[in-house]
Amino acid sequence: MHYFLVDNGSLRANSVLQMRRIGLSLAQSSGVSVVPCGLMHSHKIDPSELEGEPAQSMQRFLESGEAESLDEIRVLPFFLGPSLAITEWLPENLNAWKAGKPGRRRYRILDPLYREGDERLAQAVSQLCRETIGRTNLNRPRVAMVDHGTPLIRVNQVRETVGKEARAIMGDEIGEFVTCSMERRPDPQFDFNDPLLETLLARWVREGAEEILVSQFFLLPGRHAGPGGDLEKICRPFEQSGVRIERTGNLGEHHLIGDILSERIREDQAERS
Repeated sequence: MHYFLVDNGSLRANSVLQMRRIGLSLAQSSGVSVVPCGLMHSHKIDPSELEGEPAQSMQRFLESGEAESLDEIRVLPFFLGPSLAITEWLPENLNAWKAGKPGRRRYRILDPLYREGDERLAQAVSQLCRETIGRTNLNRPRVAMVDHGTPLIRVNQVRETVGKEARAIMGDEIGEFVTCSMERRPDPQFDFNDPLLETLLARWVREGAEEILVSQFFLLPGRHAGPGGDLEKICRPFEQSGVRIERTGNLGEHHLIGDILSERIREDQAERS
């Protein structure tokens, strides 16, 4: 049986290639078949950008003959929290697949990476911050922990909880610590995303900050957190004004993320036995 390791899907080759590395490592450590794929879009990438191997997406897979031949699907979400992509889009499409053979097909969507009481995400965030501080010789920088932004407060609470835990872990090693979003919807009901990274950086510059660390609460590079991505573009004007801004790597290939994914598989297999 395959475990489908799924993210939102990206049109950026570097995101797909990183997912493949994570999937291969997970397969080796867990001893099961792991198929990395996006929910949507990934299949549109030119295979020449992917070492000649086409990317997969659940959208395309569920329309394929291979899906028709299966009676069971296991999905391992590569998501930090309960995004609509895995709570609504994925069940809707898997239910349509299931309806093709009523009573014979079944599926299970495992938990996302965050669970209440598990501080491994905060530990990973803290370790990446410490590594960047050490590598770049920052001195107690202000830290902006940034995610994309979300219309769902339950997803936002994952960032807030992990940020609070990470702040406690790092203690006096850093200066001010603020969680923030890359972007948000304008309506007042989405104010929980504030502050925006751009707004926060502007405030810190006005206050005379000289060293800032942007902690990227992203699993994969893609068009937001990768080279030349949106976060780099947001930071660039402030760097050009003389402020030193460093960014951590993404969380995806941190060993603690691999540990969580392996644990999800072990739990699922134990329940099946």
